[in-house]
Amino acid sequence: MKTNWNTQKKITRQGAYVALVEKIYNENNKPQRYNGSIESMLREFFSKTSKKKYLWKRKTLKRLLVHMYNQKCYALLRNYSYVTVLHNISAFGNVIVRDIEDWKSTSCNEQDQLNDLIGYCFALYKTPSFLEQAFFLSDKKHMLWYVQLGKGKSVKDLSQMPIQLTSKMAHEFRNAPSFLTVNEALRYAQAIGFGASTKVAKLIAFSRLSIIREEQEIFLATVVQFFSKEDDLNVNELDDVVDYLTHKYCEDSSFSMKNRTYSGLLNQSEEWHRVVYLKEKDTTYSWSTSGIKPLYYEEIIDNKKVVYKTEELLSSEELYDEGSAMQHCVAEYDNDCEEGRCSIFSLRKEIEGEPVKRLVTLEIGLPSYEIVQAKSKCNQQPDRKSMELINHWIDNSQLRQKSEVVYHQPQNEPQAYERLVERRQMNERQGYDSALVLKIIFWILYFILRTMMN
Repeated sequence: MKTNWNTQKKITRQGAYVALVEKIYNENNKPQRYNGSIESMLREFFSKTSKKKYLWKRKTLKRLLVHMYNQKCYALLRNYSYVTVLHNISAFGNVIVRDIEDWKSTSCNEQDQLNDLIGYCFALYKTPSFLEQAFFLSDKKHMLWYVQLGKGKSVKDLSQMPIQLTSKMAHEFRNAPSFLTVNEALRYAQAIGFGASTKVAKLIAFSRLSIIREEQEIFLATVVQFFSKEDDLNVNELDDVVDYLTHKYCEDSSFSMKNRTYSGLLNQSEEWHRVVYLKEKDTTYSWSTSGIKPLYYEEIIDNKKVVYKTEELLSSEELYDEGSAMQHCVAEYDNDCEEGRCSIFSLRKEIEGEPVKRLVTLEIGLPSYEIVQAKSKCNQQPDRKSMELINHWIDNSQLRQKSEVVYHQPQNEPQAYERLVERRQMNERQGYDSALVLKIIFWILYFILRTMMN
């Protein structure tokens, strides 16, 4: 009796793949680059395992490949990045705690399959889910941490731990949010241990402080402790200050955080970045005024005189200061201003006895005198009050609107760390949606072909 078409093809494919794995496993592999084929992928990964030393790595990789195929994880085995994860798992094949062949796939999602496999292979005890990411990357030390925690080792006893953790920090590291990377989780736990709120700890985690430099760690711990006491941090300002502090410490190892204030560090950081930017820039420019009549508007608020006015920015230095304060790229417009293609104005609010507040940066096209764009901090749209002032300026000067500007009431903006989390989750969803579409197309073509064969 002949085997039906579907079963026959399945057996042929399975036999061919297993045979290919066995063949390459038994060869004396030479280094080979992946060129897009399954065979070249297998040859590359097996060439990274020795037939003379640590033979369990090679054997484990073969077992994983064959078993994942037997579990019908076909999409996973076609993806170079996912097979890299299997190769990373095999690097710890001598400490796997369960029989590989007993693992069963319970998901159609490749990442879920791999995460479940990692836990099955190494975790006898509850292990932080964010550490599973280590097997998707390249740091073997972080993979070892997962293995050690999976066997019941304490966080404080992990191998080559770059940060000195208290018991509270170790507890927070175990329970850090799953969307953090390993280094971010370390900084998050450290900040919580120093008394930071969850919000501040996440901002510190997402800052450049998550770049662990062991040779600077004693100093960086004092930096984390310093910022942990601040209630209102901005992730962009924080990164700038960290750059400045790192530079100062590299310049002088006796530099410390004692007797410093956040506002003072912000000022020092801004000046340092300004000097560095202008020094690295090949040419700085200055230019003449455009002749546009500036805005000047007064009103009384709470018995105080409030002045709104626009100031034209006339040099590379002034554009840099505006871009630094407003956190956008207006500093790159100096060449256009110098050549007379545009003029940049800063809309500001002044109250006697208070610091000047920058509201909006405006680009005016020349010689048309059209407002090309108006951006508030971080390239956000101007608020209603700023739009009213801009319209008043247009009505009382030679300016024109390039197009009608519609005001939209801003929604409550998520904090920086929330935006980062949402971005990561969105990327994951997009990846999953693409995979789902491909699967649907595959099965449609499969059933059409099967119908035609029948």
